[in-house]
Amino acid sequence: MSRRIATNKSFPTEAEKNLNNTQKGKLLFTMLRGRMCAFFIQEDRLKAVQVLEEASGKIGAIYIAKVKNIVKNIEACFVEIADGEICFLPLKEASTAFLVNRTADGRLLEGDEVLVQVTRDAQKNKQASVTTKISLANDAFALSLGDSRIGYSSKLSKEQKHRIADWLEHNHIMKNDHLCKLTDTEGSEAKLPDISTGLVVRTLSKELTPEALSEAWTQLKTNWSSLLQTACHRTCFSCLVEPPAGFVTVLEHLVYNYEYEEILTDDATLYQQLRNYCEKKLSSHSVRLYEDTNFSLSKLYSLETKLDTALNTRIWLKSGGYLVIEPTEALTVIDVNSGKYEAKKSNAETFFTINQEAAQEVALQLRLRNLSGIIIVDFINMESKEQQLALLEQLKAAVRIDKQRVTVVDMTPLGLVEITRKKSHKTVREQF
Repeated sequence: MSRRIATNKSFPTEAEKNLNNTQKGKLLFTMLRGRMCAFFIQEDRLKAVQVLEEASGKIGAIYIAKVKNIVKNIEACFVEIADGEICFLPLKEASTAFLVNRTADGRLLEGDEVLVQVTRDAQKNKQASVTTKISLANDAFALSLGDSRIGYSSKLSKEQKHRIADWLEHNHIMKNDHLCKLTDTEGSEAKLPDISTGLVVRTLSKELTPEALSEAWTQLKTNWSSLLQTACHRTCFSCLVEPPAGFVTVLEHLVYNYEYEEILTDDATLYQQLRNYCEKKLSSHSVRLYEDTNFSLSKLYSLETKLDTALNTRIWLKSGGYLVIEPTEALTVIDVNSGKYEAKKSNAETFFTINQEAAQEVALQLRLRNLSGIIIVDFINMESKEQQLALLEQLKAAVRIDKQRVTVVDMTPLGLVEITRKKSHKTVREQF
């Protein structure tokens, strides 16, 4: 006996199942393993995953902190941003410090009250990190202390950069705007340091008209001035800018790093938050509520399986080779193996082909797993210097799209490639 199942517009279609037919990906928000997570899926592969930590994450928050002690032998100091919450601050940033208790002189002293922004949450036995290079941003621009240059997103074409540069020149942006020369309520500038301010033109600026650019600039400049003015009159340990909501952090990260055609969630409350945010900030991105109770969002995109792969130490390549990724306390080691690869080519050509595919996969795994610090990649040995140099250039090109700073240092005499990557949030393994 058969029964009829009611049609639901969210039921998985053949087009949705055949994800390989689309170049752009999908951004999914759903509960998995007891946590609300964001998954970026492209060509049926998991390219990014992040747990939404609404309560604990403080990255982006701005505080008035107090310098507790200075450790000169490591060129750093430790500052307190709240009652008993100690953070790490490099002393090399003293020249950009915005002090609120005395006139700045390029030094940081114990007891100083300084404006800081959280750049990394506390992880394992490491304290959170902060910076004095305060930054504020909106869709079009970002302002930051300590840099007088104007920079452009690498995602902008030459034509787009020239168009926006002409607009900046025409409107005298960053020339007549004395962003740090503010006065307090008594008309005094004694407490305010003469710190340069830099500007970055962000990716979404390419979609804005000149009128919208003007509006975005005026809004950001107003917020910037208000922040510095407020800092001069608030008490120590005050939080001047709250950290963004978890989904906002994920969106801002993925919007500037990946192209996706749709945001999909099965959580009604989060759906409304996403929709309101995207209508205000990201008008070109659609948000859909997945409501099919017969076939979950997690099963539709095989998220459990994809997450298991992202947590596995072995990653198979299409050629039949594979990577073994082993994180340790000091560094991460990635070993490249030929595995099941079979070809009639010479060993030199075979190894070079596998290494080329492995270089692309290494770059992807660095982003997906959020690996950081020192990474050592043991590629299959190649005797040809030309092939070694070509592989290094290919690896450098592959990591260039990473939002975090990645440096491919060199290949050692033993054939080990040294990589460093800046750390931000927790690795996927730490999150789960």
